[in-house]
Amino acid sequence: MDAVSEIKARLDLVEYIGRHTRLQKAGRNFRGLCPFHTEKTPSFYVFPDRGTWRCFGSCGDGGDLFSFAQKRENLDFRGALQQLANEAGVQLTAESAQKRGRAEKLMALMSAAVEFYQRCFREEGGAAARIYVYDRRGLKEETVQAFRIGWAPDEWRILRDYLGGRGYDERDMLAAGLLVEPESGGQPYDRFRGRIIIPIADERGQYVAMGGRGLHGEEPKYLNSPQTEIFDKGRTLFGLNVSSEAIRTEGVAVVVEGYMDVMGPWQAGFKNVVATMGTSLTEHHAGLLKRYAKRIVLAMDPDAAGLAAAERAGALFMSLESPEAMARSARSADELQGKTELELRVAPLPAGKDPDEIARDDPAAWASAISGARPYAEFLLTRLMGPTAPDSPVEARRIVDRLRPVLLAVKDPVERAMYVQRIARHLGVTEQSIMERIRPASTRRFVAPEPERRGEEGLAEQTLLAILVLHPALRSEFRIVPAALFTQGADREIFKRWIADDLPVGEDDSLLVRTNEIRATRLPPMTESEAATWAWKYRDAIARERQLEHHVAVSEVLSEAEHELGPKVVDEIASTAWLGGEPPEEHREVAETAIEVLQLGSSIHRRDEPGVAS
Repeated sequence: MDAVSEIKARLDLVEYIGRHTRLQKAGRNFRGLCPFHTEKTPSFYVFPDRGTWRCFGSCGDGGDLFSFAQKRENLDFRGALQQLANEAGVQLTAESAQKRGRAEKLMALMSAAVEFYQRCFREEGGAAARIYVYDRRGLKEETVQAFRIGWAPDEWRILRDYLGGRGYDERDMLAAGLLVEPESGGQPYDRFRGRIIIPIADERGQYVAMGGRGLHGEEPKYLNSPQTEIFDKGRTLFGLNVSSEAIRTEGVAVVVEGYMDVMGPWQAGFKNVVATMGTSLTEHHAGLLKRYAKRIVLAMDPDAAGLAAAERAGALFMSLESPEAMARSARSADELQGKTELELRVAPLPAGKDPDEIARDDPAAWASAISGARPYAEFLLTRLMGPTAPDSPVEARRIVDRLRPVLLAVKDPVERAMYVQRIARHLGVTEQSIMERIRPASTRRFVAPEPERRGEEGLAEQTLLAILVLHPALRSEFRIVPAALFTQGADREIFKRWIADDLPVGEDDSLLVRTNEIRATRLPPMTESEAATWAWKYRDAIARERQLEHHVAVSEVLSEAEHELGPKVVDEIASTAWLGGEPPEEHREVAETAIEVLQLGSSIHRRDEPGVAS
């Protein structure tokens, strides 16, 4: 038994979920108010026989024990695995434990270095640093303490000697990026010398790296820790440890480029700001932020370089590098806008100042810029159109062709029509001509036979995942499919990693066993086109099973009501409600359940009829 299966065997799903919402027996299942959104009528079900849960209300999410822990505790799969393993008393692999121990050791070392540099900032030798921080940059004591700003004295080995005197190993200092080993040989020396120190923590508040700001024109102006076992700038956001609660409260994460662009707004009361560190926004960054908010606002410097950075950040979702990339862009944007998991916007910052200055000198302008942030598609369309109208039909067609993938990526027809209207006015052409130009060419659709219905629970999901894993060419096409389609947390994580082209390979990876099971699924030979057709058919079949699952769940609730009140009373309540009558207050929930059963049954039967599209 692998760790995932053993944890599920040891932890009771109903008991675990029951800690967060009150569950009541409903036939073989349990029902309660969804813990992830506000509702008055219970639409949240737990299915103990299958080890799954699902919300049939506005939330619409579902999964297994791991999926619930991830959503409830804002964890990624690895975090949920570790937390649940601790609770279940399951020992993960020895190599995993060794790696965790190694990481904790390096983070403890980094924390000791942060404390040392913080103390140096307060001492006599830190006078120049304090003048820069307090007087030139205008930071207050509260901000300095919150971000634990320090000072690295302009000496070659002061940190090495300090840490060495406290029992830390020099090899660990090198591994953490605190020391540099000379290429010509000799003694390692401190990486940061004569620099303001800005500690970098992960989302849990564990220090993993540092940024050093020179005071006297040193190059580079900002020196960051190198990539280490505990620090990857593509997976770390500066300030997230102090801003996560504000991001969750406001539902918006503002992304800037630099350390001061986080600390300045934070000091001005805008605490929902984080920064990338010399890199564009990555999928891992977005994954972190999606735990706290659904909207990301890019608030980059309003100069040419800043706008280019905004485009780089947005290229995580949209790219116009080639026709093929344009097609992927449309599907990626459709996923973002259609599934409402993440909404990307760009803040129109006033020119001439960076985010730090704007937030502190003119808080109203900052608040207005963030609240008025434009959807990324609108921002990109404006950038692609340019400031002047074309002077020939050829140029107008070229512009429309460049805009086409972005327009197709806009799922909402009203929003798309609004953009087309603006573009038509800008180009001096009719809206109809643009719509004709961007309309996709009609293609003949091959309809594969319906997937066979199997008795084994979850086989359709495994078969779909197997098709995808064995046919990586489908990756761009299936980016629009939400990971929540898969019930099992492990399968959901494998799907996410398949999308990122990062499937498990090492024996230490907790998902390797499940990945190998999926690869071993027996499938008939199929071309890429056939694989795509079958994959979409299985996706549709899974969606249908969700509807049948919902129907069975509410039918059991109605059956419980019949057992309690009698079939005749329930029939009268249902008939009255179906005809628009007002049931007594004590029978309102029974009436709503009866109508739900009838509507679901009607919908399912309609889909069963020949010629009815599913």
